[in-house]
Amino acid sequence: MPTLVDALGRGDPHEVAALIAAGHDIHYTREYGYTALLDAVHSRDVLRDEKLLELLELLVANGVALDAVSSYGESALRVLSRLGRFDAVRLLLDAGADEGQLAWTPLMRAVALGSFDDVQRAIDAGAALEAADWWHRTAFAIACLTGDVAKIQLLFDRGANADVAGRIAPPLFYAIDGGHSAAVRWLLDAGADVNQMDDSGVTALMHAAEADNAPAVDLLVSAGADVDRDVFGTALNRARGRAVIERLLAAGADPANLTNEGRRALAGLPPDPDERLLDATLEEFRRAQTRRFGAGNPEPMDEPFWLAMIRSGVNAWAATQKFEPGMTIQRDPIWCAQRFGQSLTCLPDGRIVFVAGEHEDHYDPDFCIYNDVFVHAPDGSIAIFGYPEDVFPPTDFHTATLVDGSIYVIGSLGYQGTRRVGETPVFRLDLATFRMERLEPRGDAPGWIYKHRADLLDAREVAVHGGTVVKSRDGKEVHEPNADAFVLDLDRLIWRRVSWSPFP
Repeated sequence: MPTLVDALGRGDPHEVAALIAAGHDIHYTREYGYTALLDAVHSRDVLRDEKLLELLELLVANGVALDAVSSYGESALRVLSRLGRFDAVRLLLDAGADEGQLAWTPLMRAVALGSFDDVQRAIDAGAALEAADWWHRTAFAIACLTGDVAKIQLLFDRGANADVAGRIAPPLFYAIDGGHSAAVRWLLDAGADVNQMDDSGVTALMHAAEADNAPAVDLLVSAGADVDRDVFGTALNRARGRAVIERLLAAGADPANLTNEGRRALAGLPPDPDERLLDATLEEFRRAQTRRFGAGNPEPMDEPFWLAMIRSGVNAWAATQKFEPGMTIQRDPIWCAQRFGQSLTCLPDGRIVFVAGEHEDHYDPDFCIYNDVFVHAPDGSIAIFGYPEDVFPPTDFHTATLVDGSIYVIGSLGYQGTRRVGETPVFRLDLATFRMERLEPRGDAPGWIYKHRADLLDAREVAVHGGTVVKSRDGKEVHEPNADAFVLDLDRLIWRRVSWSPFP
């Protein structure tokens, strides 16, 4: 049976009204001081919630406490103000909520709720431009959150500091949070640092990617934002929306930084794993529960369980719990499509090719390094191709470079005991037939390299840099950072070490 707290989190006024009519207590106070009004402004995307005002009107009509404050210092007014839902702030103020909770000056109120003329009159009356509200925001920061460029320009012209940061973030972040592209553009044109950071070092681009704000990502990338800056992850690490991911990849972001959720979003699947999509039967699970190598080059492997695992995105343990919960861990790894070190290549015709990768770490019973290929078509269909182990061995943390009608797969970590020091694995995947071919380039190669980056220098040369190289020292395998750059000539199949940097 649904609870009132859950219904308030979902934000459906009709569901909440039905529960109130059924006798649910709208005047509760639960753990940490949360009330119905506080629960109504949490737990979903309130910024874009078109039913928020209707829900708040319902709660006000039923006499909820307007000024309750949680043990974390939150009130409904404060939360809504932080999010930039100033229409909802106005509704609660009109209903009698205590404006003192916001610590607003008359200028801040004019910026958030008033007209351009109201702002001008407040400034002319001598308002303190740099006064801060409860969130440590100035009137200028609040203007960025509203997205009203005329007010932003007026405050700036009258001397407001355009670089001051509030408790949450600097100005670009507020414009991003409010979803206001015009304000982002104004700030950049006015000289805001395109790599502006909050106190934790997160950049505006990372923040826009995490907020799935594609227009802001486009503006920041076009202005020269660093797409690969890494602070607890890059912008691509944080992206979960297809439009944002495509823009970052087009700007040169390293595809190795895509998460499982990001790869799923790009392939048109729900980013988060969904066990409801694991619609295989027990018989199909048992027939294909473990990895098997292909018998041909390639061998189509349209196993229903594997396809269901790709679509659902769940891990091997979740699949085991659904089909064979009593299964011992002393078994072969359960087949899984949730992987690390799996490459992704977008083709011009809309198909997306995933190559190999590993599931779990070496100590886990489901640890497995794969040697298969998934092909996602624009119509939603998925093809799986397998290969003999001696044609294409288990491969992970490689790179995949699209050149004409082929993907060049370079490098791998692989299983311990299979690494050949001094050699660099190179394979060519023919996109017409999906045949995999092992190549044997000559020359000064990077060695057994993984977690590197590969970039196409021109039509027929691939440059490799970064990553880690496996070496042998005193008879022991050691892993060292790759400090050099190498170029593979695809026509002559010759590696060369370069002393100059082919990368920006």
